[in-house]
Amino acid sequence: MPTVFDYLKWRGDMTFEETPVSEADNLIFCLLAYADLDGIVPSSSKEGVKSLRAAAMEYFFRRRKKEDQPLGLILPPAILTLFRAMAGCPRFRDLELTGYVNEVNVQRDMQFSAITIRLPKDQIFVAFSGTDDSIVGWREDFCLSFMQEIPSQRKATEYLNTLDLTPETSLYVGGHSKGGNLAVWGATHAKDEVRKAIKGVYSNDGPGFSRELIHSPAYRDLKDRLHVFIPDDSLVGLLLEHDEDYTVIKSSRRGILQHDGLTWEIMGSKFCRAGCLSPKGVHTDTVLRSRIDSMTREERERFIRIFFAIIESTGATTLTDLMDGSGKRAVSVIKALRSMTVEDRKNAIFLWNKLMGKATVPPRLPTCSERKQPFEEKGKVYVTLSPFSSVIIRIF
Repeated sequence: MPTVFDYLKWRGDMTFEETPVSEADNLIFCLLAYADLDGIVPSSSKEGVKSLRAAAMEYFFRRRKKEDQPLGLILPPAILTLFRAMAGCPRFRDLELTGYVNEVNVQRDMQFSAITIRLPKDQIFVAFSGTDDSIVGWREDFCLSFMQEIPSQRKATEYLNTLDLTPETSLYVGGHSKGGNLAVWGATHAKDEVRKAIKGVYSNDGPGFSRELIHSPAYRDLKDRLHVFIPDDSLVGLLLEHDEDYTVIKSSRRGILQHDGLTWEIMGSKFCRAGCLSPKGVHTDTVLRSRIDSMTREERERFIRIFFAIIESTGATTLTDLMDGSGKRAVSVIKALRSMTVEDRKNAIFLWNKLMGKATVPPRLPTCSERKQPFEEKGKVYVTLSPFSSVIIRIF
């Protein structure tokens, strides 16, 4: 089925003066936000703008000697193929890029990145990046489950409030994954001048919000301008609460692989509708809600703090670091677990089992030949390093 690459071939020769911003354009802009344009795109409109084509030329010149997968462990390198294709299309190549921000703050548990794209006819699209390869970015994502406002949400509001708008500006805001959450949050909390300029807000498989936000007057005021897209097997997009008015779309993949926007099926300039969640998507929604809702806010916070303290004990700062195959990582995890107080260890075991829905009696531990993974055994703590995901910690 057609994807955004097919859309570029079909619509790439038509400018935004000829056809308006579409669902496909939204996704393309949001995926572009994952590219590290630090030092290439000005950090504010006061510092100027750079055409998308010029930014692409400089970006790929700088990265010509980099590895084939420069975006880290989880982001598909084909995003950069999309960036290169955009630079060759009349529809995108002359768009002006500005306001690129990429801030990772370990002390504040914050990973925030955004870019402003200026289109013809005083149109602006602000794209917020989703979670990158950094451990701190993933820790911040988990904080969504217990914090009223995470640091990157606050930054998203500040970013929108500093935009240089005119009374004629048409503003679009979007993001993929956590970026979708930031787009909705920022638009909901922005000042009146910004909210009045908004024509559309796009959340592409982004996590939801608290019930309080969804029922707030500010959210309801934007409801007819919100566009929430969730693949039919969605996992990330079903986290936390959503207004039920979301659009379920089709992907060429299944399961968690549907989170990759490059797999989303497009017909014309719109996503292909699935109509409803798949049986797996319905099951995921039910299980996630029951398990997360069963934990108090304090239990979630304590579990997440303990979990990431263990992860960070390895010295890894990115998922790529975490998966470098070094046995030293497993040893560091075991030492961290053994250094916990008895109470913390019990809490970790209880909350992990509660979140994951595990029985109190541990399943049979696979043999070395079955797992084909290095592991160490210290009492009742087992650590497995998996090449397909981040460190999986099994606490029995």
